Amino acid sequence: MTSSPYFRGFILLWFFVWGFSLLKFPAQCYRILSWGKAPDERQEKRAKFVGYIAFSFGALFVIELVFGFLNWTK
Repeated sequence: MTSSPYFRGFILLWFFVWGFSLLKFPAQCYRILSWGKAPDERQEKRAKFVGYIAFSFGALFVIELVFGFLNWTK
């Protein structure tokens, strides 16, 4: 399966934008994703944790793009 560079860029942007948003604005992101419910402290911590996970996946994807561990041409 081949993927276009636009798709790869979109995925990379998706992870880093959501990761940054969840780390910088956890309460606002939670309100957007839960349709207006106000988060408590535990839910804000979980949102930040998910932000760290998104950054981790984004970093792994960058490493994959640089070193090419996966074969994108099959």
